[in-house]
Amino acid sequence: MSRGRPRHIFLSCGEASGDRYGARVVEALRRRDPQLRFSALGGPALRAAGVEIVRDSADIAVMGVGEVARALPSLWSARRALGRHLEREAVDLFLPIDFPGFNARLAGAARGAGVPVFWLVAPQLWAWGGWRAASLRRRIDLLGTILPFEPAFFRARGFEVAPLGHPLMDDYAGRFPFAASVAAREERLGQRDAPLTIGLLPGSRRQELAALLPILKVTSQTIIGHLGGREVRFVVSVAPGVDRAWLQERFLFGAELSEEPLPTLLPRLDLALVCSGTASLEAGLAGVPHEIVYRTGALTAFAARRLLKVRHIGLANLVMDRRVVREHVQDEASPLPLARDLLTWLARPADREAFQADVRQLRKACGAPGAWDRAALAAIGLMDRRDQAAGRR
Repeated sequence: MSRGRPRHIFLSCGEASGDRYGARVVEALRRRDPQLRFSALGGPALRAAGVEIVRDSADIAVMGVGEVARALPSLWSARRALGRHLEREAVDLFLPIDFPGFNARLAGAARGAGVPVFWLVAPQLWAWGGWRAASLRRRIDLLGTILPFEPAFFRARGFEVAPLGHPLMDDYAGRFPFAASVAAREERLGQRDAPLTIGLLPGSRRQELAALLPILKVTSQTIIGHLGGREVRFVVSVAPGVDRAWLQERFLFGAELSEEPLPTLLPRLDLALVCSGTASLEAGLAGVPHEIVYRTGALTAFAARRLLKVRHIGLANLVMDRRVVREHVQDEASPLPLARDLLTWLARPADREAFQADVRQLRKACGAPGAWDRAALAAIGLMDRRDQAAGRR
């Protein structure tokens, strides 16, 4: 039996990084089948890619116990609307990207409706909540992994796995002028009186920004005092989906606000303070000496201390299974220690050399470029399997 219509892929991306990833996999899928229809829970990147946005991900981009509780009405409303979309719009593949607290229920609804599920960016069950593995396994057909230790972890728990390699390698292992930017940065850092450019990467979630911006502001002012007249410029990265005016109101001391993509911004930074998350891995892959900083609500932090099963929160540290960069979490994320530790990169060339050696190992561990091409092939293969099982061609 012939399908008689274009295949329809529905994506669900709950935050900025997932939105960017979704746009990349859509691009890779279109190269293989220009007739595909795409709809999504997504944001500006997917919208710019020409995807039909069913609900905007900004409505549900929350994390943390207290934050989620306050957002429950919006989350329930979005889940009902997207569930109806799955049932009524002849979806051929559900493609959730991370955001497990929201996407797991949608994945269950999709499978209940006979829609295959290819989960991109495996949830971090290796960090906490390993007991969720059996439930998640029943809700998905194929799991895409991006970190080097994930395939073995999930296969041991019964998942069919598609190892993709880390998608950031498309930005940081090919087009990105790594060696040249590292050499130029080292030359600037080695000159005692050379002007410095320090990046502040506070994340994309509103609650992260609210918690970190006051700390980063005071830290920046402390750094200026410690440098004793040396010229320094601060650049605040405005992540996709973040209200620039809202951020500007909370960071008034002359810093530049930049909406540049990180692969463009990072080469011009000498040092950085980076919120834990994907941006911390990007800073590592780009070879920018940095400190990881993270602070969240008290209730979320209390729960995390009891649930987390890993020694690190920074992705570079997790991939390398040791400390590559320092982590400043909760009460340790205070201006004076942050300023002091960031400025030690200036005084210790041997530390910078050791860091660059770690970066080279990190880049090898994250795999070859082409993650989204591999994801597209796996997605089409899963739809083909479904059609064959149903007697379609």
